[in-house]
Formats: sequence, structure tokens, C-alpha cells
Amino acid sequence: MAGCGAGSGCDSVMGSPWAYVLRVIPVSLASLILYALLLVCLLFLGPDVSVKGSLDRLLWRILPLFGGCVVGAALWFCWLQAGVLHAFCPYCTALHLTGCVLAVLLLLRARREGVRPWWPFAAGLAAAAVFAFVQARTLPDAVYDSGRTDAPLPEFRSGEVPALGAGPSAEAETLTLLFDFQCIHCRRLHRVLPELLEKSERPLRILLCPVPLSSACNPYIPASGTDRFEGSCALTRLALAVWYAAPEKYAAFWDYLLGSGDERLQSDPAEAEARARQILGPAFEKAVSDGRIDTYLRAVYELFGRTSVGQKSGVPRLIHGGRWLVPETDTADDLLALIRTELF
Repeated sequence: MAGCGAGSGCDSVMGSPWAYVLRVIPVSLASLILYALLLVCLLFLGPDVSVKGSLDRLLWRILPLFGGCVVGAALWFCWLQAGVLHAFCPYCTALHLTGCVLAVLLLLRARREGVRPWWPFAAGLAAAAVFAFVQARTLPDAVYDSGRTDAPLPEFRSGEVPALGAGPSAEAETLTLLFDFQCIHCRRLHRVLPELLEKSERPLRILLCPVPLSSACNPYIPASGTDRFEGSCALTRLALAVWYAAPEKYAAFWDYLLGSGDERLQSDPAEAEARARQILGPAFEKAVSDGRIDTYLRAVYELFGRTSVGQKSGVPRLIHGGRWLVPETDTADDLLALIRTELF
């Protein structure tokens, strides 16, 4: 659907574990059932303005209950999008807003019909709260994709790319992280990396390797009508230019490119270039044409291509030896469990 491509807010919301209840049931199915019941009740209402039949009176007592369910669900899912997922599905949000308007109209009409709607409405809110509790307690396991190869993979030397965690002289397991600056999932993963390093029982060193997923520069990404990662080629080159020319200043610049913890904020290449020029000053032109950038890009494209199988070409991608993992998780605990089982 329009606006729901890879890396979009819609993709982030509907591809998360919160899109399910009781681990396997899509929340959209519960929504479909609720709105179908609302429609049936409305169709069975009598044509008269005033309540005359016992069926109409019963229906006008049930409809505020459904209205409470709609409002409660809207509050719950809007909070999840804003407070947990930090991404918004435009279709979901539009549905919630429309449902709230419908619920208000039902309440007003029920009062006109002489029915006290507040207790049924409160019961609907309570039902939505129970639904939220059940969903929170029955989240499915973290979603992931994984694979392995026996072919030799390109490796990066100490200092060639930024790294988090243990230093190069320490006895540590080294993970290579492939990511794209325009990828919501990648920025979300970066948010949990510090906690991951703290909770790991063995020292970890994570090599941060940007790889643009734009078909404009990545030979392993087929050209299509829509470039879902437009601008990532320029952002990657700018980030590497700052890293090679002024490594002591790269941290703030990379935080800016990654949204400073807010994965909803995508970077504009023109603004990123202006910021890089400000950081590097007269050395900017020389930095962006540094031959080490092209050498790195050739290696990282090769690493990306050799760890992609068919349509399995997603990022963020963690690589250890010949094994790789593409996680979709919001917590350091889940990510650490996946690393233990799939990479080590």
C-alpha cells in the first residue's frame, strides 16, 4: 500500500510484535469483528427517531459499549505508536480517529434516545483495557531472519570503521553491524546497543558499517519505481568523510544522522552536507573524495551481497563469522537472546 514500503512508519508498526494478540492473531482481525458488530447493530435499528421498540432500546444500550471499545483501543494503539514504536501507520491512525468520531456520535445519539450511555461506554473502555493487558502479556517472540555462508567474507580492520564496546586489544567477540541511515529499524536498533553491551556476559565489540540500500549506488539493490532509501548514498559518504577526516568529531554527527535516539527522524542529505561542511571546514572537499571511502564501499557492498539470499536482504544485519542475523526487536534482552542462539 502507498506509504507502507520498507523502512516506513506503516512497515515499522505492522511489522512489529504489537501487531498481534495472543501471539498469532492480528489485531486487525479484532478490529474487523468490532466494526462488523457495530455495522450489524446500526442496520437493525428502526427508522423512527424516537425509541419505540424493545430491540431499538437494547441496541442503543449496546452501541455505547462498542463505542467505548473503539475509543479504548484507539488510546492504546496511539500510545503504542508514540511511546513504544516511535512510528505511525497513517492508515491505523486514520482508523482510530474515525472510530473516535463515530463513538462520540453514538454517545450523543444515545442520550437523545433517552438511554444512559455512560456505563456501557465505561464497560467498553474496561474491555479495551483487558485487551491491552492480554496483548502485553502474550507478545510473540522477537521476529528475525538468519542465515550462514561458507564463502569468505570481507573483514574490516581496527580503525577502518567506528566501533562500540570493547577495544581492539581486548578479548572480545566481534560483530559487524550493517545498517542504513534512512532505515527506521536500524535507528531503533542503535538505541538499544548500549544496553546490549552492558548486559552481555561476554565482551562484545560491534563494528558500525553503514551500507546504503539505495539502488542509486548499491549494485545488489535492483532498481524499482520507488527508491525507498533515497539519499542514503550521500549520507553514507558524508558519514565516512567525517569519520576519516575528523574521527574525534564523528560521534555527534552520527547521532544526528541516526536521529539522536528518535528513529522517526530521517536525515535530509542537503542538511547533512551543510553540517558536515561546518564540521570539516576547508577540508570538506578533500574528505568526501577520500579514496578510503570508495575502498570501504566496495568491501561493504560485497559483504552485503554475500550475506543476502534471494529476497532476504534486510538490515540491520549483525554478522559473526559466516553467520548473520536480521533482528526485529525493541529490547536489548531479546536481541541478546537472538545473538546467543543464532550467532554464537
